[in-house]
Amino acid sequence: MNEKTKKSKAKNPLYVVKGKDVQEASDILDLVVKKLGLEPVVQFLQTMLKMILENVQSYPTFLAMKNLLDELMLSFLGVFKKFGLA
Repeated sequence: MNEKTKKSKAKNPLYVVKGKDVQEASDILDLVVKKLGLEPVVQFLQTMLKMILENVQSYPTFLAMKNLLDELMLSFLGVFKKFGLA
Protein backbone atom coordinates (compact mmCIF):
# COMPACT_ATOMS: atom_id res chain seq x y z
CA MET A 1 0.00 0.00 0.00
CA ASN A 2 1.53 3.31 -1.02
CA GLU A 3 1.48 6.58 0.93
CA LYS A 4 -1.34 8.09 -1.17
CA THR A 5 -3.60 5.10 -0.54
CA LYS A 6 -2.93 5.25 3.22
CA LYS A 7 -3.87 8.94 3.32
CA SER A 8 -7.08 8.42 1.34
CA LYS A 9 -8.13 5.56 3.62
CA ALA A 10 -7.46 7.66 6.71
CA LYS A 11 -9.73 10.39 5.35
CA ASN A 12 -12.61 8.04 4.51
CA PRO A 13 -15.13 8.77 7.30
CA LEU A 14 -18.02 6.65 8.51
CA TYR A 15 -21.53 8.01 8.13
CA VAL A 16 -24.82 7.25 9.84
CA VAL A 17 -27.95 7.87 7.79
CA LYS A 18 -31.27 8.31 9.65
CA GLY A 19 -34.05 9.44 7.35
CA LYS A 20 -32.90 12.72 5.85
CA ASP A 21 -30.16 13.28 8.46
CA VAL A 22 -26.56 12.23 7.83
CA GLN A 23 -24.08 12.26 10.73
CA GLU A 24 -20.36 11.51 10.67
CA ALA A 25 -19.15 8.80 13.07
CA SER A 26 -15.63 8.90 14.48
CA ASP A 27 -15.26 5.11 14.87
CA ILE A 28 -17.21 1.84 14.89
CA LEU A 29 -18.46 2.32 18.46
CA ASP A 30 -19.68 5.83 17.65
CA LEU A 31 -21.36 4.43 14.52
CA VAL A 32 -23.26 1.78 16.53
CA VAL A 33 -24.29 4.29 19.22
CA LYS A 34 -25.60 6.77 16.66
CA LYS A 35 -27.27 4.13 14.46
CA LEU A 36 -29.16 2.65 17.41
CA GLY A 37 -29.99 6.04 18.94
CA LEU A 38 -28.14 5.33 22.17
CA GLU A 39 -26.72 8.84 22.70
CA PRO A 40 -29.10 9.59 25.63
CA VAL A 41 -28.24 6.28 27.28
CA VAL A 42 -24.50 6.88 26.95
CA GLN A 43 -24.87 10.42 28.29
CA PHE A 44 -26.91 9.13 31.26
CA LEU A 45 -24.29 6.47 32.05
CA GLN A 46 -21.50 9.03 31.84
CA THR A 47 -23.35 11.36 34.21
CA MET A 48 -24.06 8.55 36.69
CA LEU A 49 -20.47 7.27 36.66
CA LYS A 50 -19.11 10.79 37.09
CA MET A 51 -21.43 11.41 40.06
CA ILE A 52 -20.52 8.09 41.69
CA LEU A 53 -16.78 8.55 41.17
CA GLU A 54 -16.89 12.08 42.59
CA ASN A 55 -18.22 10.61 45.84
CA VAL A 56 -15.43 8.04 46.29
CA GLN A 57 -13.63 9.12 49.44
CA SER A 58 -12.03 5.99 50.84
CA TYR A 59 -9.91 3.17 49.55
CA PRO A 60 -12.53 0.42 50.17
CA THR A 61 -15.07 2.47 48.22
CA PHE A 62 -12.50 2.91 45.45
CA LEU A 63 -11.95 -0.87 45.30
CA ALA A 64 -15.70 -1.51 45.16
CA MET A 65 -16.07 0.98 42.29
CA LYS A 66 -13.07 -0.50 40.49
CA ASN A 67 -14.57 -3.99 40.72
CA LEU A 68 -17.92 -2.69 39.48
CA LEU A 69 -16.32 -0.90 36.52
CA ASP A 70 -14.18 -3.95 35.70
CA GLU A 71 -17.29 -6.16 35.58
CA LEU A 72 -19.09 -3.57 33.45
CA MET A 73 -16.21 -3.42 30.96
CA LEU A 74 -16.01 -7.21 30.76
CA SER A 75 -19.72 -7.40 29.97
CA PHE A 76 -19.34 -4.71 27.27
CA LEU A 77 -16.42 -6.61 25.76
CA GLY A 78 -18.54 -9.78 25.79
CA VAL A 79 -21.27 -8.01 23.84
CA PHE A 80 -18.77 -6.61 21.35
CA LYS A 81 -17.19 -10.04 20.84
CA LYS A 82 -20.63 -11.60 20.38
CA PHE A 83 -21.38 -9.21 17.51
CA GLY A 84 -17.85 -9.39 16.10
CA LEU A 85 -16.93 -5.79 16.97
CA ALA A 86 -13.93 -6.58 19.19
